[in-house]
Amino acid sequence: MASDVSKHLDRAKRFLEKNRVEDAIEAYLAVLDEAPQHQEATQALGDLYARMDQQDRAAVYYGMLFDLLIEPRDETKALAIYNRFLRSASNSQPPERIARYAFLQQKQNHPEEAIDQYTKAAELFTGAGRHEDALFCWERIAQLDPENLSRQLRLAEAAEQIGKNALAARTYLRAGQLATAGGSEVDALKLLGRAYKLAPQERSVALLYAQSKLRSDEAAEAATLLEPFATTESDAVFLETFGDALIRGGNLDRAREILEKLLREKNAGAERLFELADAYASSAQTTKGVDVLQLLKRRMYADKRQNDFATQLESVASKHPHSQGMLEFCAAVCNELNRETQYFEILVKLFDVYFNAGDFRKACDSLERLVDIDAYDYRNQERMEKLRGHVDEAFLKRMGGRLSKSMTTSAAPPSHAGTGGGVAPAPPNTDEAKHAQALEDLIVQTEIFLQYSLQTKALERLQKIASMFPGEEARNARLQNLYQMANWWPPGAAKPKQESAAAAQPAAPVVEAQPVQVTRTGVYSAETLRDLSKISEINQKIFRQQTPRAMLNTAVSEVGSHLRATRCIAVVGAPGRPPEMSAEFCGQSSKAAPGAQVVLLLAEMEKAEPDELGGLVVDATEGSILKELGLATALGVIITDKETQTPAGMLIVGHSEAHKWRPNEAYFLQAIGDQMLMSVSHTRLRSLVRRMGVSDERTGLLSRSSYQSCLLTEADRARTQGTPLSLTILQIDRGAEILRQQGESPLERFLEQLARSLQPIVRQNDVAVKYTSWSLAFILPDTTLAGAQNLADKLRRAASGLRPPWDATQITLSAGIVEAVAKHEFDSEDIVTDLINRAESRVEEARKKGGDTVVTLETPKV
Repeated sequence: MASDVSKHLDRAKRFLEKNRVEDAIEAYLAVLDEAPQHQEATQALGDLYARMDQQDRAAVYYGMLFDLLIEPRDETKALAIYNRFLRSASNSQPPERIARYAFLQQKQNHPEEAIDQYTKAAELFTGAGRHEDALFCWERIAQLDPENLSRQLRLAEAAEQIGKNALAARTYLRAGQLATAGGSEVDALKLLGRAYKLAPQERSVALLYAQSKLRSDEAAEAATLLEPFATTESDAVFLETFGDALIRGGNLDRAREILEKLLREKNAGAERLFELADAYASSAQTTKGVDVLQLLKRRMYADKRQNDFATQLESVASKHPHSQGMLEFCAAVCNELNRETQYFEILVKLFDVYFNAGDFRKACDSLERLVDIDAYDYRNQERMEKLRGHVDEAFLKRMGGRLSKSMTTSAAPPSHAGTGGGVAPAPPNTDEAKHAQALEDLIVQTEIFLQYSLQTKALERLQKIASMFPGEEARNARLQNLYQMANWWPPGAAKPKQESAAAAQPAAPVVEAQPVQVTRTGVYSAETLRDLSKISEINQKIFRQQTPRAMLNTAVSEVGSHLRATRCIAVVGAPGRPPEMSAEFCGQSSKAAPGAQVVLLLAEMEKAEPDELGGLVVDATEGSILKELGLATALGVIITDKETQTPAGMLIVGHSEAHKWRPNEAYFLQAIGDQMLMSVSHTRLRSLVRRMGVSDERTGLLSRSSYQSCLLTEADRARTQGTPLSLTILQIDRGAEILRQQGESPLERFLEQLARSLQPIVRQNDVAVKYTSWSLAFILPDTTLAGAQNLADKLRRAASGLRPPWDATQITLSAGIVEAVAKHEFDSEDIVTDLINRAESRVEEARKKGGDTVVTLETPKV
């Protein structure tokens, strides 16, 4: 046979030399009769028919040749033949050939062309009833474009059609995740429902479907989905989701069982238990709610988280101001933790609850404790009057005696010469004498509070004086001077001029009037000096914030509250342009202004002529933007960038009623605005410097090469400032094994996906680093071990819904957490070395435990 083939080839070549093309074609056809897979003869026939302009016949033989070029070394030639002769051929190619061409394009890293050709092949296979082959093509397409919802959905439907339920469920699950990420919750719920229908036994499918149900407020259905898995389940995310569904579905006792198990075994789910206690209280099952809070108290106290517990407890109790059991428990905790202010306010509520319930014995107990805490509270007398007729008169006399005694046992005030310098003497043992003594005591306390800059306490005493002795300031110069120094006047009282107030001061007051002082922005009264302590307090609060936006929010909230403004707005940005950032404080009856109105307000403020002190004052006129904002007048100051000396922002306050702006208010705004801009610029610069480190191009994370330098910088800052520093390493369980099985590219894509989902959770000051091919490190400045553990729990919960691009329904994560130890003999390098070694040992311990856990190392006592 081989000799016959050679003879035919020789004949064909001789015919070609004589230009006898038809005879040459017959000879080559004879070769194919003898050897159907002869590449030379097949290519020659294609070339000859192409020369004769018989493209359809040529395409037949070029197609045969394409099918014969199966060796890896022939792939480039096969692609060239298909692109030149077959792709544009008038007759359609068989789907097998198109699919192979798509595969070659995929290997050449041409994903778009590969997807196009796989799609054509899949449609041809489907038309021919070859659904298995079509499914192969749809699966390849989904792998090439894993973020495309429609292609994932097409694969899922094709798999479901031919009974490949496992693949269909997995792909519907992926499509549901993509729909959730795209904000289409309705579509996500339908897709996850289809996945659950095909694989109801899959725990991960049920979990994601239940989470989607919860987001759609279908809590009862979500709980039903998770119930079959709950008996053997120990995963924290699963149990917390199940507990949430049970609470929202009203099955509180079952939720308690699940969440107490979670707290006992994983020391997690505390927030859900607080929600459970809230739900119990809302459903009139206060005793059970208190039992849950008792359990939380024991666990959180054991973890030295008393303050966290108290804060969460106050949040729950504030929602139930008429729940006796909840208030009693909260009062006991506040008393135990010496939180006197909160304890006092809860006792006030308890008194009202007891009185309204007719439990006058307990109401008396509450009153006694209130008097113990603050015998000067003017409301104590009102409570005594409410109790009159309901309790024994002996108790009321005893309490009245205690109140009188508390007023007369104050330190004796110094004498105040001059008319109106003190409280006029009155005959002893009369109501008038008692009132005079009470006023004298309150004035002395106010003078002491002002002397030690305790502004809040001083204002409380002045408000009490105004309510108990209305109009007294008109005949008492000493009291009038106190109102002037505290910059507070009773509602409706006339404010005297500064000179008259100064002239009426007594010769030797307990607290001398502060002299008028001259500053760089003008002449100011004692009010400016009073503001200095507030400026310092607000600046400290601004500095403690972690992000520029939080700094702006803190600034406007503090300034608006201090000046009792209707609105306070802070903006950062060049004049004449929309602000880069803005924040707004609104009074109780005001709503936040839309962005367009803020821009119009800025434009109007910029047109105002600054006064001699630099303040921009604008009053409302007909058609003014101030009218739309509900303001009668506004004061603004321009904040200047100290380096460029150019305007970089503005701080504005406004009142809904007419207000005469004082010089110290402009000074106050300028001081706060300067500090606010400086803090924002510092935070931005710090973030930029970190980002200038070598970063991974696809994830945006800092690379391993920047890891130690960042740690050294933060360790040096923590050591010099005395602030905490923690390190968390988050790793994919069985990462090395996955790398060997799946290869580097799929694992890299999943790590990118993981990084993108976790970035919004970390603070701006935190630093995320790509640690290894399957782990991330988080450097956490100003964070204790407990704070780092809380962040790690949030990161693991956020990552629990992610699914890898390979065939796996769930990936688990572990975390190792440590806090830096600042021994006196350690320098920054020692701190970093110790921190890295201890963090890696925690990660290794997590691996030995089987993964899916968080391992912390308590900070050694120094």
